[in-house]
Amino acid sequence: MFKHVLAASIAGFVALAPMAASAQQRTLTVYSSLDEDQAKALIKGFEAKHPQVKVNAILGSTAPIIARVIAEAASPQADIIMGNAVSALMAADARGLLLPYKPAHYDKVAPVMRDGRAEPVWVGIDAWASSLCFNTVEAAKKNIPAPKSWADLTNPIYKGQITMPSPLSSGTALLAVNGWLTVFGEKGGWEFMDKLHENVSKYGHSGSAPCRQAASGETLIGISYATPGVKSINEGAPIQIILPSEGLGWEIEAAAIVKGAKNLADAKAMSDWISSREAAEISAKFLPITAYDDIQSLPKNYPADEKSKLLTMDFAKLAASREAVMAEWQKRYGVKVPPRS
Repeated sequence: MFKHVLAASIAGFVALAPMAASAQQRTLTVYSSLDEDQAKALIKGFEAKHPQVKVNAILGSTAPIIARVIAEAASPQADIIMGNAVSALMAADARGLLLPYKPAHYDKVAPVMRDGRAEPVWVGIDAWASSLCFNTVEAAKKNIPAPKSWADLTNPIYKGQITMPSPLSSGTALLAVNGWLTVFGEKGGWEFMDKLHENVSKYGHSGSAPCRQAASGETLIGISYATPGVKSINEGAPIQIILPSEGLGWEIEAAAIVKGAKNLADAKAMSDWISSREAAEISAKFLPITAYDDIQSLPKNYPADEKSKLLTMDFAKLAASREAVMAEWQKRYGVKVPPRS
């Protein structure tokens, strides 16, 4: 779910660490859609355990990461995907692009964070949910009330005051869309999005950008997820995190080894590390749901009731309908999506 796109990017991807030149070190190529700070922290923890391995990490949004894995199917460049939406990973697995592997701590991971098949291809890292970032100062200037529900966002008072990412790029956007289709039903979900579209000023490619836009006053409401909004609050921005009353779409971020990995042994070591309690303790600093139910260490100002608002999501169904949902969304609303820079 890479939610923060760095300034120096190439084709929507970012090299987090340069390739190691040292002959003594092996290079592990990792693709990830995790929050940038979380990815850095997990990589640092892995490298501390495996000093002979240097991680070359390519970070990008959910859809482009999976698209890259698919495009490289004939000659895989990644060894492991460290964090991408389960529904997207299942789509890659359906193409035969992922390698079954049961990591060392798999049986200790919470059941919801396990693939569940006899030969699992993914193990969960964490889960994230949709939410709203609302600029209270700018709202007061315009005498605009804070929304309490998703349905409130269709009120004409919010016309031009909302930004959100495109689900064709962002896993954060896709989980929001799937949440609306879950809570409002298929017909009602698209009717809601038709009305919402009238109030959206623009769509983007980064899941965290709407919160940053709200923090800067560029927009009043950003449809995003809580972590970037909490970071903005703790940096002094006048942001309120709103968890709409109907419930929150959410998804699991997981790790999976790429079939044909050039550095398979170290990819397995990374998967083992990701499934450990130590790794979950790192992820718990960013999101409320980790691979271990008893681990929680949320940052200051993170909404305490987020977990209770999660909708019941059918991840197998989401994986099967992923392409159709994105195609329908693009047909209806793609006119407001700018080209990638």
